[in-house]
Amino acid sequence: MVKTTDTILAGALAGWMGNIAKEILTWTFHFLGWVRYTFVHIAAGFYYSVENLDAPLSLVTGAITDWTIAAVFGILLLHILRYTGTDYAVFKGIAFGSLVYIITFGIGMAMDITRATLITPLPDFLLLMAHLLIGAVTAWALRRFFSQAI
Repeated sequence: MVKTTDTILAGALAGWMGNIAKEILTWTFHFLGWVRYTFVHIAAGFYYSVENLDAPLSLVTGAITDWTIAAVFGILLLHILRYTGTDYAVFKGIAFGSLVYIITFGIGMAMDITRATLITPLPDFLLLMAHLLIGAVTAWALRRFFSQAI
């Protein structure tokens, strides 16, 4: 357990721990050819055209955006656990990851907030699994390492 009561630091670090797992899974899917765009590509699509999504600086911008979103995810999940308690924290994290997925990919993609699109159901499903993973790992990390902040 890390002895910090700072909710921003604890939430961000836990969110980044969850994001490591999410990125490993997503890039594995990408290199296997199962998904065209990772979350880094999708985040880069907030700013750049489809033709530029694979450019190195686009990927850097996308990575910074993705990791910032992961930090905010962790901070919000910390507050959810503070309000609801840490019993079943991993399940709450999975539920929160699912909610974030529905909002970002259900509503966000319908509003064309990114130029990266998921054409077929397989990438959509695999990226949902990645959201469930970030929720589970972030909640586990919050409970395991940052209980002082909750």
